Amino acid sequence: MAKGAVYELDGVTVKCTNVDRVVFPEDGITKGDVIDYYRDLAPVMLPEVRERALSIERYVKGLAGPGFFQKHAQKHYPEWLDREELGIKTRVVYPVVNTAAGLVYMANQGAIAMHIWTSRRDTPDYPDQIVFDLDPPDGGFEMVRKTALILKDLFDQLELPAFVKTSGSKGLHVVAPTDGRAPYTEAVGLCNRMAKLLCARHPDLVTTEFYKKDRKGRLFLDVLRNAHGATFVAAYSLRGRNGAPVSAPIEWEEVDDPRTKPNGFGLRDMRARLDNLGDPWSELRREVGSIDSADAALDRLIDRA
Repeated sequence: MAKGAVYELDGVTVKCTNVDRVVFPEDGITKGDVIDYYRDLAPVMLPEVRERALSIERYVKGLAGPGFFQKHAQKHYPEWLDREELGIKTRVVYPVVNTAAGLVYMANQGAIAMHIWTSRRDTPDYPDQIVFDLDPPDGGFEMVRKTALILKDLFDQLELPAFVKTSGSKGLHVVAPTDGRAPYTEAVGLCNRMAKLLCARHPDLVTTEFYKKDRKGRLFLDVLRNAHGATFVAAYSLRGRNGAPVSAPIEWEEVDDPRTKPNGFGLRDMRARLDNLGDPWSELRREVGSIDSADAALDRLIDRA
């Protein structure tokens, strides 16, 4: 690929530079490969990214150089790229990526990973999904498998449709789409109560202790991604790690498949996976849950305990 490339997408022109720069040095993956990945995966990635405040992990010189987390939309961003000012104590103007052109533009800025809010910009105080990040100790992915299936059973009991994806790092993310009618305080409250119940039922398996020294070999049940303004890595986002792993949606049947690894899907095999299996999250928003109803169902579970 030449040093520069021009993309005509969504009625705009995106000029990309240094596309032959190697950004994953151990894998020979270039900036152009990353740009092409996001262009190609836009149809399955945009449904979750669209209309959400976006933060990016940038590696301007690739993984061989330093990376940094960026929330603010930069002054040089083109007019066609949406923006939204959000926040409570501190206001931030975030980029909002609604098109394939936007994904390509961000990749050209050196974005490897893309992180999103759990709410959309038109209702920033009302999340439309909740997230459990299953973070194991080193080498503890079997704990992740077990916890994910236990969590799925709890979601089912609360009538919350649950979907799962790899983190692209060490664990899994379990995501439940909701109707967006409950504010962050109620969504966070439900997640905390669910986590507390799971810790009481499985004290040797999971914990909500934030500091690693206090976890004592247990899996960290991280519900902090549900706070107002917090983010989690978007479905189909790359991660800034060797191998160019992807935070890949998977079927629940794949959770206990020994071939499934938290960083086992990468840039080079996602297209073949989608062509062969389709998008496991294609029906993510066909059915949504209710925080209020789940709270009431959780009350009944606790009363019976």
